[in-house]
Amino acid sequence: MNIAFKIEPSVDKNIELHLLAEVGDEDISFLIFSKLPLKIEGFCSLNFEKYIDPKFYHSELKKYMEEAPFLHDKNFSSITICFNFSTSTLVPLQYFIDDEKEKILETLFVPDKTRICFQESCNAQSIKNVYSVPRALHNWFTDFYPSSKFVHSTSFQIINKNASTLYCIVYNSSIKVIFFKDDQLQIVQYFDYTTPADICYHLLNVAERFDVAPADLKLLLSGMIDVGSNLYQELYKYFLHIGFTVTNGVTISENMQELPTHFYQHLTALAYAHN
Repeated sequence: MNIAFKIEPSVDKNIELHLLAEVGDEDISFLIFSKLPLKIEGFCSLNFEKYIDPKFYHSELKKYMEEAPFLHDKNFSSITICFNFSTSTLVPLQYFIDDEKEKILETLFVPDKTRICFQESCNAQSIKNVYSVPRALHNWFTDFYPSSKFVHSTSFQIINKNASTLYCIVYNSSIKVIFFKDDQLQIVQYFDYTTPADICYHLLNVAERFDVAPADLKLLLSGMIDVGSNLYQELYKYFLHIGFTVTNGVTISENMQELPTHFYQHLTALAYAHN
């Protein structure tokens, strides 16, 4: 396990803090914030090796969180766990049958009896998000954060998006792509990568599949990417309209000022949706 970032909150004890965690296949991040207005107070990001054994993932995460007092439930007025596992698919509401959600995932992914299946409605979309989570990990979060709420990140990331925009969230060894064309959601998909060229290939492939010229497409980035990185320079060869996603109406605490906001903006957007 690698600790990519750890900025603990430094606030008055009388201020109510809230926690949002995003838990994915090889990444987990924690965003600590206060409300009214929404203010980012702390951020922690952990990376695991690619294709990590679920039992090792679970044990390493459990050990870290138990030994990190700033993450304990007594510190927070509310806790939201956003699962972001790639074993997820979107189903149009008219075709969704609750009793068949496990079968849908088994058809698309490798059957796995160690996982538990969920479904939830996506706001402002006539879509059901069907996904699975390692059962042991879900049970442990339930025990560690008894009052927490559970959702899937995608369910809130596909609302209020701009037309003909390609959104890309960069994680340690994968990206998450969300593409809207003519106000219609076209795709939500995860891709593994090793090099910047891999990411370029996946994004160019999405543009080609939906008949959009990369040079004409707006690409909005968030996550682990920097303007001076090889990845950004590689993307700029093909995508001329590149920017970083921004959530308006959010302030940043002083101890967070040195960290680029787009590193955790995808979490800020999720926190804003629950604000």
